[in-house]
Amino acid sequence: MKLFELVGRDPSQGFSPYVWRTRMALAHKGFEPELVPLRFTEIADRLAFAESRTVPVLVDDDKVVTDSWHIACYLEEAYPERPSLFGGDVGRVQARHFNNSSFNHLVMPLFKAIVGEIFEMLEEEDQAYFRESREKRLGKALEEMEEHREENLDLFRANLWPYEMTLREYDYFGGETPAYCDYILYGIFQWAKGTSRAQFLEEDSRLHDWRSRMDSMFDGLGGQLQQRS
Repeated sequence: MKLFELVGRDPSQGFSPYVWRTRMALAHKGFEPELVPLRFTEIADRLAFAESRTVPVLVDDDKVVTDSWHIACYLEEAYPERPSLFGGDVGRVQARHFNNSSFNHLVMPLFKAIVGEIFEMLEEEDQAYFRESREKRLGKALEEMEEHREENLDLFRANLWPYEMTLREYDYFGGETPAYCDYILYGIFQWAKGTSRAQFLEEDSRLHDWRSRMDSMFDGLGGQLQQRS
C-alpha cells in the first residue's frame, strides 16, 4: 500500500487533516502504508495517474482510491474481516454526517485562522501557489486574514462545545472505542497541531484528554507529528 500525503518544508511532517484521518483509519484496519510526501506544487503531476489534485490518494495493489471518505468506505468494504471503521450502516451514515457537518463549523474557521501559518511552512515556490489559490478562495489577502485570526480561533473553539459535551458521556465518538468519527475530528486537531502555534484546548477539558488518548493509539502514531513551535 502507498498513501500520498501533503508536506511543507519538512517531508516527515505531513499535516493534511484528510490524510491524518486516513492514516488513522488504515492503522485501525491494521495497515502500515508506505507514505509518499508531496508538496503543493508536486501534486498535479505526481497524482495525474489518479486524476486527482488533492490528497490523500491510496494505492492498494491495482486499486487507486481518492478522497478520504471514499478511502474509508473502500477499506470497510475491501477488508470486512478487519476491525470495522463504522460499526454498521447506521454508523456509516452518522460518520458521513459528522464528516460533512464538521467542515463548515470546524474546518473553515480553523482554516481562516491558520492560513497564514500554513503559508510560512512552505517552500518558496509552494508559497506562490498557495497564496494565489487561497486568496482566490477566500476573497482576501493572507495579511487581511491575519487581522481576523483571533476572531476565527474563537469561533472554532466555540464550535467545539457539542464534541466536549459528548465526551462527558462517552469515552470516544464511537462509544467505548474509537471509530471513524474520532479519526475525522482527530485529523482536524492534527492539522492544527502541525501548522499552528495556537493552543486550542483547555488542559482540563474532555477534548484535551481525548486527544491525548488518540495520540497514544497505534503505538503513538499521531504523537509522531510535532507541535508547531
